[in-house]
Amino acid sequence: MTTRAQALGTQIWPLVPLLGLVAACSLLAFVNNVLEREVTLAMIYLILVVSLYTFTGNSGVASFGHISFMAIGAYTAGLLTISPLMKLAVMSQLPDFIERAHWGSAPAVLLGGLIAAVFAAIVSLPLMRLSGLAASLATFAVLNIVFIVSDNWTQVTNGSAGIADIPTATTALGATGWALLVICAAFAFQATRSGLRLRASREDDIAAQSIGITIVRERRVSFVLSAFIGGVGGGVFAQFIGSFNAQSFYLSLTFLTFVMLVVGGTRSLAGAVIGSLFISLVSALLVRVESGVSLGLVEIPSRPGLREVALALIMLATLILRPTGITGGREIPALSRTPVRRIIDRFRTNRELNTPAREAEEQCNVS
Repeated sequence: MTTRAQALGTQIWPLVPLLGLVAACSLLAFVNNVLEREVTLAMIYLILVVSLYTFTGNSGVASFGHISFMAIGAYTAGLLTISPLMKLAVMSQLPDFIERAHWGSAPAVLLGGLIAAVFAAIVSLPLMRLSGLAASLATFAVLNIVFIVSDNWTQVTNGSAGIADIPTATTALGATGWALLVICAAFAFQATRSGLRLRASREDDIAAQSIGITIVRERRVSFVLSAFIGGVGGGVFAQFIGSFNAQSFYLSLTFLTFVMLVVGGTRSLAGAVIGSLFISLVSALLVRVESGVSLGLVEIPSRPGLREVALALIMLATLILRPTGITGGREIPALSRTPVRRIIDRFRTNRELNTPAREAEEQCNVS
């Protein structure tokens, strides 16, 4: 029983420090209002990067279209939470069932994720038969299709004007809760048989096929789950920002999420979490410098585009100097394998070995 419990603890251990790190970062939201906004955005980005990792990290196929699932989730959650009177006044062309709908925050977010997953299940039928560069370009085509449709479908998305007056129900604490949930979901998936088979195909697709793994099916499962997570991230984002249009879900955000995953490490959940938090911090600092800052006697003028250039340089440096990212493509090692744990175990062993000897010596002294 003890051995089984230790094995279970070793399997779950990589998840524990990740959840602790995210929870610790969320405490910064209580310092001041500016940090609360930054923390909330960081948690939303984390959800999106975990969504990207769930497919790209496990399958080895780069997806440039995952922000399209975020767009679907955002529009769904936004339209469901705006009051019917506001929709009637501003978006009078909406279908009746959307115009009358008025959902709560969490159900709208979950439905946005579900619709994104259904959309992913449909497009995965042809896409997952592709591999390599062809599959990556196909996902980028999906991103463009969703962008063009959402930018021109005036009856539902209000076209390029976008939608506004969405109740801002997302707080730093709420976004952190969603982030913790999706981390657990991604960790659970990669430990399932489907996740392990998919990762085996990532390492060697020919060998995986030779032992009976259906790569197309495993990729579809991962693609749909990652789309659901991306849709949830979109719903949380919509209820944080309050208003958006199709341009909010296009190349800029696609680039940002890829930088986060590459810098952290594409092949581990720890890389997705650590990379997203690290780049969120760097991005927030670069935005401040980009708008111009004053450092006493030194004043730095505004430099539009500085953030994108700096993030691109960071990604290039990572690809050249450390292609496997900050984490080296590995999860956080189990506690039983760390030097500290080995020292503790050695101390306990020595104490147990010395206890009978001490007892015998004491008995001799008494006699």
